Amino acid sequence: MHRLFVFAISLALTLLASCTAKDTLPHPDAGPVTVGFRVGGEQTRTQINDDGRSTSWSKDDRIALWARNEASEFTLNAQPFQIYYRGVNGSEAYFSSTLPQAMAEGRYTYYAAYPLPESLDGTKATFTIPSIQDGRVGSGADIMIATPAEASQLGPLENNPDLSLTMQHMLHVLRFYIPEGDNVLGEPVERIVITMPQQIAGRATADITDPDGGMTLAEGGNTVELNLTEPLDASTAAEYAYACAAIFPSTQYSADDVMQVSLYSKNYAATVDDILLAGRTFAAGHVTPVPMKPTQKELRPKLRFRIATNNLGEDIQKITISAPDDTTWDLSVIVPDDYTYTSGGKDITISAPKGSTITSDDYFEFSFYNTADIEALEGKTITVSYESQSAIVTDTVTIPTDASKNNPAAIDLNVPYLYYEDFSSLNSSFEVRTEYTGGGDSGNPDAIELNDYGLQGWSGARIGGKAGVGIRICCRYESGLFIKAIYCGRVDSAPMAAIKNGKSVKVRVLFDYSSAQSHNNGQTTYWAGTTTNTDKLAGNTDIENVIIQETAINRDFDVNETDQSYETRHTNFYDTTCTSATRLSWKVGTNRRGEIGSNGNYWLYIDNIRVQIVK
Repeated sequence: MHRLFVFAISLALTLLASCTAKDTLPHPDAGPVTVGFRVGGEQTRTQINDDGRSTSWSKDDRIALWARNEASEFTLNAQPFQIYYRGVNGSEAYFSSTLPQAMAEGRYTYYAAYPLPESLDGTKATFTIPSIQDGRVGSGADIMIATPAEASQLGPLENNPDLSLTMQHMLHVLRFYIPEGDNVLGEPVERIVITMPQQIAGRATADITDPDGGMTLAEGGNTVELNLTEPLDASTAAEYAYACAAIFPSTQYSADDVMQVSLYSKNYAATVDDILLAGRTFAAGHVTPVPMKPTQKELRPKLRFRIATNNLGEDIQKITISAPDDTTWDLSVIVPDDYTYTSGGKDITISAPKGSTITSDDYFEFSFYNTADIEALEGKTITVSYESQSAIVTDTVTIPTDASKNNPAAIDLNVPYLYYEDFSSLNSSFEVRTEYTGGGDSGNPDAIELNDYGLQGWSGARIGGKAGVGIRICCRYESGLFIKAIYCGRVDSAPMAAIKNGKSVKVRVLFDYSSAQSHNNGQTTYWAGTTTNTDKLAGNTDIENVIIQETAINRDFDVNETDQSYETRHTNFYDTTCTSATRLSWKVGTNRRGEIGSNGNYWLYIDNIRVQIVK
């Protein structure tokens, strides 16, 4: 049975000044003035309450108001008015707006529209009937146009408004409910998808001076999705729970026309038998109840995430999963009890309860609406950020190519190190004052930035690298008659930017290393530690915070093999005050003693740098 919605709106209009004996109208007072009106009475708005019948104003509602004077000139043109005060039950509200100056005394014809129009062409206002709604016809999903009315100029709210406008609903409302005992899903419905033969959503245009003239629809679509603010479960006839959709009014449907409805809960999907529409007309301002009796359910396809390993060294409090560049998430999220999540289109953040962390025993699921959505992700890369008490680290995960064939498809998450560098990003080989020469190569050359080689934030002096493999730092030794010179090399990493600002943590730095040298005498030596200096530091600059003092590397190889590293060794050091500004530093020298007329190079090779927080 259809129910007509007609709403009365009272507007506060107060004389700004008493009548004057002069024959001419007075000029309005200069300067801004705040005016307003009251909207009162039951069912005056379009956000539908839990009973599926009554409505109330929302705190963000705004109304557009027009005023045409006795000379047929518009002195207000879609002036926005916002909520100033709402009554306890939400059906009464005061709206206000600040005008550049007071309205001139006189009589006006007023027009109003809700929500604010997206565009205007004269008195033709265009709105969007959204294809995605919240089930309460909120957030501007409904459209209302006022019956034109005459009144005096607007005044302050405190002047006891007494003018009434009648608003007419321009859309039809479908009111969906699940009868008791008919929810085969076994859990509340979170999403309803409605498809109809005629267009029901799109860009609707109405004349604000003629609410009885109806609307036209452009860029229309046949489907409306309800992503429910409150999940919908089965209810009794005495107190049905509802979800509502605002649709463009329709003409009479033909004998073969049907409405198709699909339902989705957290874990399941189901359809409703086609609803026959023969002879039906969905008129503006009316409501049609639609009972839903879903048929056999099926599991929704899912991705299941869990932490498999944690190399960060600190427990994780939040995980954010970002969709590929060409994708936005359209799904449900299932998290353990007491966990929370937020969804922002491309990013979904899972948070552990306050005072707790996400462990390998906890998993969460992305529940998709159809298999095609997962198939579209197969083989694509998603970005995962992990937040702990002290740091935020990021890694990527590739969706398995057979994810759609497994339900749920398990995806292991591996929390990365606080910092990791294996030099796979080194895009080309290079040598800068590191190659052996029997002639002279004296001096302490300036350090260079390594950004152009794919090592962002790194710098080094007497530095070389092999594309995709690793780097080496060189110490140059030169001697002559009564002369010995050692020109050290140095490298400094990018800062530990994953550490949160203001945090200082203890870290363990692990790295692989080896050495080579061009001369039998002496050994390669090195120092390691940290610095917060942002400059490019030459080899003759001491490391700010030396943690590994000068250490000689025993050699077990032939000399003059200068194009590769040799036996790989492993070591580590600890820094107790690591911050986001900390850089890792290595300096290379030699313990070779004086020798007349003999030069040489001594190299340190480093690779697989890993930094972990230590608790």
